[in-house]
Amino acid sequence: MRQSYRIIPIYTADVSGVCSALYELGGMTVMHDPSGCNSTYNTHDEIRWYEQDSMIYISGLTEIDAVMGNDEKMICDIELAAEELKPKFIALAGSPIPYMNGTDFPAIARMLEQDLGIPAFSIPTNGMHDYVYGAGLALAEIAKRIKGKKEVTSKRVNLLGVTPLDFGPQEHVDALKRNVEETGWKVLSTWAMGDTLEDLGRAPEAEVNLVVSSVGLWAAKVLQERFGIPYVIGTPIRGFMKSLLNAIEEITTERLKEMKAATQEFIYDNDYIIRQIMELIEAKS
Repeated sequence: MRQSYRIIPIYTADVSGVCSALYELGGMTVMHDPSGCNSTYNTHDEIRWYEQDSMIYISGLTEIDAVMGNDEKMICDIELAAEELKPKFIALAGSPIPYMNGTDFPAIARMLEQDLGIPAFSIPTNGMHDYVYGAGLALAEIAKRIKGKKEVTSKRVNLLGVTPLDFGPQEHVDALKRNVEETGWKVLSTWAMGDTLEDLGRAPEAEVNLVVSSVGLWAAKVLQERFGIPYVIGTPIRGFMKSLLNAIEEITTERLKEMKAATQEFIYDNDYIIRQIMELIEAKS
């Protein structure tokens, strides 16, 4: 029994989760690491390399740079690459060595955004959490950067938390979408397989978010806080669709009631203000 495990370790780490979540969105993901995290992700954790490229890079951290804290080298390398490749955003992911060194990733992201004019953000990974943590925070960062409030469209839903680490190839994701659309709902965006960053930008138009894995929970909470979109947790697989559809219909009905109540309260407040103004004018005249 000395060789048995009571707790089975997760099959990939938070850094790979970040790369997987952001793979198809047109951004540049930089892992700050000598090479280990990069090689593990490239050779074991990503199946889309065969059909689609992505701007995922390693900083090539050396021992002397780690000891001396030479962050300027990484910043210069990222800026040179970004000027040539023109990514839509830059995401920084840490690994165990910069975690132990205390590398200030948020400050580096601010410098990159200021110098390049490209949105840049960091994700607090260190190679010691599971992929759910890394992928979840990565999608949450995308949700934080969606601009503007958009008009809600009836019977529209976003699928949150879709990566190959949970669902495998695109064919499986297409099956999930078909299951949803067969119930009369239309999938507006899928976070984040098979859709672009622009598609994800339409997420506030959805009536509800469907969290299909633990990865999507962080983004669901951000979208609820920013745009008031409710979410339901469940994977749209056959045999479960009736229960899932009932939950979606229930939560959207509640949201509609809340919106109507808020509208009535707004109208009442406006009428009250108008009456007060009219009384003030009459009193002065």
